[in-house]
Amino acid sequence: MLWTAFFITFLIFWAIAYAAMPAVRFVGHGLARLTARSSRVQKFVTARKDYVPVAGIILIGAVLGVWTGDGFIDMAERVRADTPRLRQIDTGVHDWAVSHREPGDTLFFVVMSVIGGPGGLAVIVGVIGIALAMLKRWRWVAYLAVTVVGGGLLNLELKRYFARARPAVAEMLRRAHGYSFPSGHAMGSAVVFAALAYLAYRAAKSWSAAAAAIAAGATLIVSVALSRVYLGVHWVSDVAAGITAGLLWVTSTTVAYETARRIRHLRSLRAKRLQSAPAAASRGPAPSARSSSDSAPR
Repeated sequence: MLWTAFFITFLIFWAIAYAAMPAVRFVGHGLARLTARSSRVQKFVTARKDYVPVAGIILIGAVLGVWTGDGFIDMAERVRADTPRLRQIDTGVHDWAVSHREPGDTLFFVVMSVIGGPGGLAVIVGVIGIALAMLKRWRWVAYLAVTVVGGGLLNLELKRYFARARPAVAEMLRRAHGYSFPSGHAMGSAVVFAALAYLAYRAAKSWSAAAAAIAAGATLIVSVALSRVYLGVHWVSDVAAGITAGLLWVTSTTVAYETARRIRHLRSLRAKRLQSAPAAASRGPAPSARSSSDSAPR
């Protein structure tokens, strides 16, 4: 049953991602029309048109960063204050999950928990890292390494800082050690699968393939997070905070990488233009210019 739900969830995420492309184009065309109406804005953008995509990436990253950061801070404040409302939600979801366990569901969530665990993620990242190294995509390897290792260190520091206790050991289907907030499985899955979805998006030849990569990453993140609640090793607020913290971190590293990549590309184009300018000048005026001057009346 849950395997079917997993596939249906993937299709829903794929449809959302695939349908988002026309919306992005619509917003882009709307911004272009607004730019055309203002001569000052148009002049400013035209003079810096090469850097407009870079500015757009930074703006989108800032919006996503503020959104995910605000969500994590709000959750962290509630956890530190141990608010009755948050305690009620955590215990209510935990008790419901414990009382609705079935063998088939347990198998599904155990598999998802293994995939999203340190060992599972290490194997996935290691295999993909080796494949990228064989293709000599060293910048992608560096991006993946910094994102994954940095996310893991950040999770350890957050756990140490909040030092939140896990649910009762007697109700756990799998043993878990260490602090509870934020969930390491949820945060690690968000970091790894979001980073891999970005690389797959970069490598995809069509929007449908890119949307499938995004949908697969989102479905795995949600499944791993729910597995930790079902198995009784985390509160639902732990996994929610893990996802938001992971997305905040991967947004930061991805925006930094994409910005550096585009600026490096622009500098390379500028260097080529400067190299080609003296060569064009040494060839003299264009043939059309000479013919027009010769035919002019004297």
